[in-house]
Amino acid sequence: MGEVALRFLQAGLEGTKGTATNATRILMARITSPKFEIPREFPEEDRGTLVAASRFYGGVFDGSFSIEQEATFEEFGWFAATAIAGSVSPATINTAAYAFTYTPQTTAAGDDLQSATVEFGDDTQEFECEYCEATGFTLGFDTLKVGEAAPLQLKANYITQSLSSNTKTAGLSSPTVETILGTNATIYLGTTSTAYASLSALTASLRAFELTYENNLGAKVFVGDGDAYSNIGRGRRVVTFTATIEGDSNGVTRFTEWKLGTEKRMRLLFQGSIISGASPATTKKLRIDGRFVLTSFDPISSEDTNTVFVISGRFLPDSALSDAEIQFYLVNEQATAYT
Repeated sequence: MGEVALRFLQAGLEGTKGTATNATRILMARITSPKFEIPREFPEEDRGTLVAASRFYGGVFDGSFSIEQEATFEEFGWFAATAIAGSVSPATINTAAYAFTYTPQTTAAGDDLQSATVEFGDDTQEFECEYCEATGFTLGFDTLKVGEAAPLQLKANYITQSLSSNTKTAGLSSPTVETILGTNATIYLGTTSTAYASLSALTASLRAFELTYENNLGAKVFVGDGDAYSNIGRGRRVVTFTATIEGDSNGVTRFTEWKLGTEKRMRLLFQGSIISGASPATTKKLRIDGRFVLTSFDPISSEDTNTVFVISGRFLPDSALSDAEIQFYLVNEQATAYT
């Protein structure tokens, strides 16, 4: 009997897209929203019978699922390889810390995302999905409140070429990870002419935040492929956010920026514990930089005893980010590229 308590989720990045690889890491996450379909058509034919169809034929497999976790400094880079930019190697900083910079592609042809083989199941059965790439993800934290934790929630949405019954890769151990917390974040804002490193910290304002990143991938099926896609194309990317801010003078400034369509630069920095052996002392970090314009403003929401404003924005290309609209910077103890 399959036990829910013994479910597992593990994966590995593929060397060749669509060629299965053994899992290299346990993902401290859970698989959700599965949708696995094989279309079957039943043709109606004039056969002199009340039975509608006597045969069927199959179509191309359609598979998708999500992976959800309380985002961690150690594993965000693995998800970034399948969702933002693949094959990113770290740079050593401060002796024992390693920095990854994820800048999504802009004009280059082709798909630079890495594909993954994902294994999941329980103590009875293991299933495997190949050629998995992230169509997008959401990343954010709920309204910060007294008496509650505020983990950064990650939900990555994947398409897959296949679903098969297979044998679980054995011998993997659960990694040591650190959850990224919204309470340990700082937001910085400034003009589009201000360097990201010089943006001013905005305190006592941001209360909730969610980023939505849509890759708009397109699975391609060619003659000869049979019942599975053999290639994935890139569509036009759209990156947006929603945020809840305090209804004060800073919030009114956001209102003015929304009305005028003022473009701004933003840096959202999450920090964690100090990395052992780093000199000078260096904390784990996830940093998000981007240029944006506000697209909506709701002035009459409330949270606890306060009026809050709910704002939405869309990221725009920025020459400081190699003409991408957003960039992710991760610092942890991972000394090599993710696999």
